[in-house]
Amino acid sequence: MRPGRKGGPRVPEQLWNRHCGGKERGADPPLTSIGSFPAAAGWAPRDVPHVHSLRCRSAMKTYSDPGEQDPRRRRPDRIPQDPYLAWLEGALEEGKADLRERMKELSCLFAVDRALRRGDPEWRVSLQEVVDVLPSGFRLNPAPGARIRLGTEEVVTSGFRSTEWNMTRRIVADDRELGEVEVARSRPPPGGDAPFSLEEANLFASVADRLGEAMGRIHAEESLRQGEMFQRALIRASPIPLFSIDTEGSVVVWNPAAERVFGWSSEEVCGNPLPILGEADTEAFIGMRRRAADGETLTGVPFTCHRHDGSPAPVLLSISPVRLPFDDAGPRAILFAVQDLDDAESVEKTNRLQARLLDSVGQAVIATDLEGRITYWNRAAESIYGWPSTEALGRDILDLVPSVEAHREAGEVMETLRRGERWTGRMEVRRRDGSTFPALVTNAPIHDAHDRLVGVVGVSTDISQVRELEAQLRHSQKMQALGGLAGAIAHDFNNLLTVIQGHTEMLAHDLPRNSLFREDMQEIIAATHRATRLTRPLLALSRRQVMEEIVLDLGKSLADIEPLLRRLIPSRIQVEVNLVGKRATVYADPSQVDQVIMNLVVNAVDAVKGVGEIRLGVDRCTITPESAVTGPWEAPPGTYARLTVADTGEGMTADLAERVFEPFFTTKPPGQGTGLGLSTVFGIVKQGRGHVLLTSEPGEGTTFEILWPLVEAPGAVESAAKAGAGNSSGSGRDRDEIRLTEGAATVLVVDDDPGFRAVVQRMLERSGYRAVTATNGREAVDMLSGEAEGIVLVLSDVVMPLMGGSALLEYLEETGPGVPIVLTSGHPDRELPEDVRRRAAGFLRKPFGPAGLLRVVREALDR
Repeated sequence: MRPGRKGGPRVPEQLWNRHCGGKERGADPPLTSIGSFPAAAGWAPRDVPHVHSLRCRSAMKTYSDPGEQDPRRRRPDRIPQDPYLAWLEGALEEGKADLRERMKELSCLFAVDRALRRGDPEWRVSLQEVVDVLPSGFRLNPAPGARIRLGTEEVVTSGFRSTEWNMTRRIVADDRELGEVEVARSRPPPGGDAPFSLEEANLFASVADRLGEAMGRIHAEESLRQGEMFQRALIRASPIPLFSIDTEGSVVVWNPAAERVFGWSSEEVCGNPLPILGEADTEAFIGMRRRAADGETLTGVPFTCHRHDGSPAPVLLSISPVRLPFDDAGPRAILFAVQDLDDAESVEKTNRLQARLLDSVGQAVIATDLEGRITYWNRAAESIYGWPSTEALGRDILDLVPSVEAHREAGEVMETLRRGERWTGRMEVRRRDGSTFPALVTNAPIHDAHDRLVGVVGVSTDISQVRELEAQLRHSQKMQALGGLAGAIAHDFNNLLTVIQGHTEMLAHDLPRNSLFREDMQEIIAATHRATRLTRPLLALSRRQVMEEIVLDLGKSLADIEPLLRRLIPSRIQVEVNLVGKRATVYADPSQVDQVIMNLVVNAVDAVKGVGEIRLGVDRCTITPESAVTGPWEAPPGTYARLTVADTGEGMTADLAERVFEPFFTTKPPGQGTGLGLSTVFGIVKQGRGHVLLTSEPGEGTTFEILWPLVEAPGAVESAAKAGAGNSSGSGRDRDEIRLTEGAATVLVVDDDPGFRAVVQRMLERSGYRAVTATNGREAVDMLSGEAEGIVLVLSDVVMPLMGGSALLEYLEETGPGVPIVLTSGHPDRELPEDVRRRAAGFLRKPFGPAGLLRVVREALDR
């Protein structure tokens, strides 16, 4: 095709080459009419013969050239068609189709705009109209469903269901998120295409923007109405007489306090000239009114008004011009605040009330004259800075509240205040005891009745806690990012461990019982189990570990982790482990118990600066009713399993011991401690219905004692061990189970890790199953559609590209082929909601070996 007008139809290449050769090759002629086409290009009609064939995008037709056909086969009754006309007809058809789609989109937007023009009381009806008309702008059959959520309100189209083939957009007004709008296809797009076209996405974005604009307008109008009502209520509720006049001198506001002082009701005054002026006072009042009209603010102006009964009313007037926001014109009105000097008792009450108010605020309020001498010092200033008001009044502010920034910025601050502006900034200030703290300081000018600058009032706030919270927030965000990285590493590591463990157990199964390599294989298997234990702290850090409470032997847990602890503790510290006594069984999560032991030992190592000793032990402890009252334990009477971790380190004071379990509290230098170790211990123990006792003295070391309720269940530990055998090596009874077969049942293995798929396939096929694999949920859906009769079970990872395990489970439930699904993951607490886990036929936690895999497969098939 030859290039034509930008964005317009193109002249067919064949037509150009055959009939435009030798001519100037410029842009296509304007498509005004067929007769003008040759003339516009500078050709005579004879330069445009018929062509043999012509291809258009909207139609495929063949047009014959009479000169190239056999004259005997020529049909004289058939009139040859102009090739350019045929091309133009095809282009017009294409343009009409595109125009129809544009009209659908414009009709949808027009309907949306029409619905959103409703008033505020009908905005819910408008939303329903918008959500009903939105699918009409999409080129889909069936039409997509739509949903709009605003706050707690939600409207949907009939039969709406959210799917993964959806598109959502936030509804935002004034940088504030109000809700979201969503459209969703009921079926996946054909051929793996994007769910929606670019034009549909633009239409969807336009609707969301219009919703944001409309809701923002509604909220703004409502806020304006509420603000006006609130302002009127404030004026009416004010105990200070307030009134205002317009530019013509007529009264527009007259509050109840003014009615009480002057005796006229608002109905008598509003709309009329101000009645409180005598003839002698008119000229002075006009002068004050003129100054206010010029933009001045006057405070404390003595004036004598007249009451309704004719008696004089000596008052102090404060006058301020009233301007509308963003209005460059002069004041629209003048506001007057009145202090009745005849009511001396009322004045005294007001002064006392203001003093109490200033003493009640939590910020330091300090007033000074222009020389910096303190004229007011409230109670909060006494508490924050440590100076009583009797010592502070009359002294220089820089002597009592020294600050490097204050000396350096004093000139800048005073220049700002002289312009009548406020100054706000942060600075480090010093207390009476010499300690410093960050303060947020706001200084404002104080003017007298003649608008002269006579002093400065400052309000300062201790922002130490704000800074600490900001630091904790930054630390929390860093820990969250670190946790996400740790969880991802643990997930991939568990996939590798599954591959290693699966292949190793299969090799060990094939070796003769007297093989020299059998012991090596068992060491590899044991190493994978130890590696699995190493991933648990990573999962705990990322908060993605599943809590699996079982009955366990606390002493055995300490013995299992002892080798790791000895590698962690420096050689300068002697380690003593005492496991003598009866077995102490508790109901707890093994990984959390390991984390408690690890955190306590790390804390003990940090406490021992040089040569020292760390003692660990597990025993039983009985709390009698008497010791529960008089002893150190805050635990009910009973028998407990006790874990003890003691060190000969520096110890700590009583004040420090009270704070060690606070989150983010640490005595280490910045960047060397998280402050989460002991708080994590406290949280785990309390969650497990346990108790913590800390004993420490400076220079005497520290002892932590952890109590868990003792579980008296003979054989419970053995049964718990058997229950967790899904991740054990293939020996003993589990080794025999590997030989069991279930016939030629077909299992579909779905995972994006090729090594994981391969080892699971081998484990299943060695046990008599037929295994097929898929790399993601969509591929699995295609396989199930083609081999639904042969596949009896699906084993799927939870997180995969395109479609994960949860979405695959939902698909199987909806389509109803009756194939159960077993889900597996390395960190299921994040990716597997509890309701999804209940609906699955089983769950297998990575890493696992053949025995655990076959057990879960048989249980799922037996359901």
